[in-house]
Amino acid sequence: MAFGTKKEPEPPVDPVPWAEVNRFVVGTLERPVTKKRHQAVRGERAVRTPRGRKGYDQVFAPCAYIASAEETAERVPGAAFALFEDAALERLLCTVGLPGEEDGALAYPVCDAAGAEVGTVRRLPGGALRRHSWRVTQPGRPEITGTGELAQYGLAGKAVTVGLHATFALLDSAMRGDARGPKARKPRELTWSAGETTVMHSAGSKEMTLRADWFDRRLAFAFALIGDGSEPDRGTAAG
Repeated sequence: MAFGTKKEPEPPVDPVPWAEVNRFVVGTLERPVTKKRHQAVRGERAVRTPRGRKGYDQVFAPCAYIASAEETAERVPGAAFALFEDAALERLLCTVGLPGEEDGALAYPVCDAAGAEVGTVRRLPGGALRRHSWRVTQPGRPEITGTGELAQYGLAGKAVTVGLHATFALLDSAMRGDARGPKARKPRELTWSAGETTVMHSAGSKEMTLRADWFDRRLAFAFALIGDGSEPDRGTAAG
């Protein structure tokens, strides 16, 4: 190869089937910086699963493409968020509805492309010693709850245990590859369980490891889009 020849751009990373994903992040990063790649390659905003070896040939393959607020309003009126199986946003995968109040909780219905119920993501209010929590329901399965590490506090010579419920940092800037923002907090580690079964583990607002084959991945995608703010936060899907 002659000196000065411009290097050919790398091809887009092929999408993978969403139902087979066991780990995912949300973002545009497609090919991270490595010793041989000095500039990250980005693609469409999507739910992405890591493939390959970190630092060598790792890529983040898309499995569901995220519509912007404007695109959602145009294609699926009345939905808070919409996910598609293709980058052209022609094959709808699922929608997340606007939240409604149920017994003091905010309930976000998740539906498939035909409008059938996939499940519901619920945000429960917190209290004096705990922040708000989350619950996920899937038809035909037990309720899923997310819990963090237990913290010990001394009080009058006794220790009281406070369960830290499912809460997420709004944005993990390192996951976005953005070093310009404020110093990122350590991602909160959470374990999501249905009875004695571990369904999912999460670190931060977007990084999830799914452990139950029966768990509908679209519910995990929906939670990542909703975020952990007090109000529906489109910024978490667009950041």
